[in-house]
Amino acid sequence: MTTNTDSETTLLTVAVWLRCGTLITFLAFMLAGLAGWTRGSAQAGLQPQQARLGERLFKDARFSTSKGDFPASCSTCHLYDEDPQGRRAYADFLNRSWVSYRFGDPRRNELRNSPTIFDVAESPRLHFDGEFGSLEELVKGTFAGRPMGWLPGEQPQAFAQIQAIVLSDKGDESGAGSYRELFRKTYGIELEKLSRDEVVSLVARAVADFVRSLASERNSPWDQFIRINNLDAAPASGEDAKAFARRLLAKVSGLENKSALRLPKGFSADALRGLKFFFRTEGATPVGNCVACHAPPLFTDFSFHNIGISQVEYDQMHGAGKFATLVIPDSAGAVRPSARFRETPTREKPGEADLGFWNFVDLKSPSLRRSGESDDELLRRMIGAFKTPTLRHLAYTYPYMHTGAYGSLEDAVAEIMRLSEMARAGQVREADEELKRIRISQSDIAPLVAFLGTLSGELNRNH
Repeated sequence: MTTNTDSETTLLTVAVWLRCGTLITFLAFMLAGLAGWTRGSAQAGLQPQQARLGERLFKDARFSTSKGDFPASCSTCHLYDEDPQGRRAYADFLNRSWVSYRFGDPRRNELRNSPTIFDVAESPRLHFDGEFGSLEELVKGTFAGRPMGWLPGEQPQAFAQIQAIVLSDKGDESGAGSYRELFRKTYGIELEKLSRDEVVSLVARAVADFVRSLASERNSPWDQFIRINNLDAAPASGEDAKAFARRLLAKVSGLENKSALRLPKGFSADALRGLKFFFRTEGATPVGNCVACHAPPLFTDFSFHNIGISQVEYDQMHGAGKFATLVIPDSAGAVRPSARFRETPTREKPGEADLGFWNFVDLKSPSLRRSGESDDELLRRMIGAFKTPTLRHLAYTYPYMHTGAYGSLEDAVAEIMRLSEMARAGQVREADEELKRIRISQSDIAPLVAFLGTLSGELNRNH
């Protein structure tokens, strides 16, 4: 039973078909998956059939609850070529993906934007807030969580449904065998001999193996620029991002002085100016300081930073300066993760906000702790901190930021510029120090956006 009228249900059904595509599109997509054996799968040590099995599970909407009104699979939020609006880098078009309406949790939108999953196998922590430590954990959490319509406490039902589906499956339209046959051929395991939890773990492994195959091809204008100018594509071992940036800029300058710098197709003079802003971390303005967090080759440090986006969303709902006065417990009093600090702000509940990594940072781990920093100081610094997203494939991953609130790169860069000014004025609660070092003006936005455009290449699936 749902609260939708017949017309609403019909509209939702049409939306699902539009999101999933026609049968012809589906078959074409599956056939494309059979061709090619490229870098991602090879690097992960995978066989082609592992990625194909994982992809089928990734696209199977039968794992979502029947108690909701919006059947979903992983590919509902992480689209590749299933939507009439165009190709995506395994990301959504929505600012926040849809989830099933449930009486126990009457929401339509997910907590955050669904980012690309290209290259996520290289990330030590997964999700914008670092909730998961492995791809297998993420898959289990997704299959038994809100993206599939399940509510807290329904994990046993979700896992039982996974087991029932893979054991009863008869194959799909492409002519592939049943899940039991495919798991036997791929992993040499008889599903019917496993316990429920063992089946779920094997399904999670298969989906995780598919995701591991999704490594970016290094074919963007940026990658071509690096190759034809014989420049290093990433920091050397032990070299930090800022030292690498200084070295790169020096080499670019040296080539320019000799009139030897070459610009490939898709890499304009404006993009070259933007490159200099992006990699400049000190000295005369403009200083983008972008490389401090977005280091090549994947243009992320996989770490967590607060650039004020959660504060912006909270203050837009409750008024300027309200996030600064939100009462947040210290390390002794905090129960983490906290449901009320993993929420989209609403007018009705001013005590709720999205604090990101604050919910999951391990206070016993020394990796993020600064010298002499106490538990309270570390926890405060993680208020509103989110994982640095990759900047590859930006042409296929809009809207931007974890809130999905910025529809264009121009909007996103302009907001970062504004927040950097606020941070220097002490107006961003627990602002990351690197945010304060950004010093760009309105006229610098276009060149920066031009450079960011060089980081998108052809989207080739690597299996």
